[in-house]
Amino acid sequence: MDLPGIGAGLGATLAGVGAFVLQLIVFLVILLIGWLIAKGVVKALTFLLNKIGFQRVLDRSGLTKLLAPTGISAIDLLLKLIYYFILLITLQLALGAFGQDNPVSQIVNDIVAFIPSALVAVVIVIVVSAIANVVGDLLRPVLSRFSFGPLLTRIVVIAIIALGVIAALNQIGVAVTVTMPILIAVLAAIVGVVVVGVGGGLIKPMQSRWEGWLGALSHEAAKAPAPAAATRATTPGAATPTTGAPPAGAPSDPATAPTRPNPAAHDVPPVPPVPPTPPLTRPGETPPA
Repeated sequence: MDLPGIGAGLGATLAGVGAFVLQLIVFLVILLIGWLIAKGVVKALTFLLNKIGFQRVLDRSGLTKLLAPTGISAIDLLLKLIYYFILLITLQLALGAFGQDNPVSQIVNDIVAFIPSALVAVVIVIVVSAIANVVGDLLRPVLSRFSFGPLLTRIVVIAIIALGVIAALNQIGVAVTVTMPILIAVLAAIVGVVVVGVGGGLIKPMQSRWEGWLGALSHEAAKAPAPAAATRATTPGAATPTTGAPPAGAPSDPATAPTRPNPAAHDVPPVPPVPPTPPLTRPGETPPA
């Protein structure tokens, strides 16, 4: 019996077991520390979000009403994503105790790389939902006098939310080959409706509208006083125009106006008559009588 060989093999086995136990202890310690950190971060974020009124933002965005049938709160979903993200980072660090080339570490690395994109996608959905809710609140009173107002408002809100969901799916890389053509098709449909509506069917109505607007503008411009006349009318001591109505105190009929004597006419002496010039005669001729 080879006792030295058995002892060497047993020693190597015990050394391997000891190394594994040491790695396991390091793994568990790192997990415990990461779990404590995750719990503390979630509690701090819960206090902070409640302090700033984040729940009101979610209620305003409509996500609370949307998730009500599922029994999931949007703020709880966000906090759980952050909690598990910290735990996954901790797990990634803890698995490093067993070496970086193990398959579990590769899977955890892929999940850790996916979580930030998921958080950004959730934020995109929250922001877009808030925008859609604000747009709906603005359109409802404007379109309330039309019979199709509620339907049109709902279509606009759903379209905005759909665009946000497509952007969120593109962020996390889910079905990009499907969502991108849908997004392009929706935008092309909107542009086509606007082009055909404004450039085709709305030509006649818009033409009559423009004619009415331009006619009203011309009428208002014709009623407005000229700038020079308005300036003379508002300037004190301005000269009275020579044309038009006679000045105050003047008779309306010039023929009935009294004549005033001209004192300068009595001071001018009468002009004597000029004698006629005699006709020219030749020498020896008798001038005619």
